[in-house]
Amino acid sequence: MKILVITKMVKVSLDLEEDLHKAIRKKAIDKGITMKAHIIELIEKGKRVEETEDIEKAEE
Repeated sequence: MKILVITKMVKVSLDLEEDLHKAIRKKAIDKGITMKAHIIELIEKGKRVEETEDIEKAEE
């Protein structure tokens, strides 16, 4: 038997400076993905970096 797990999603609204918006949009277009997908990638990457830093600090 397989169990399906549905992740709860929440909507987020961001107010960005125009230059930052354009940079994110351009990068997303270059990668062939949506801005939403690109922003999620950036957040997940930042989260992994923080977790790595936390592990390194704990090992000191």
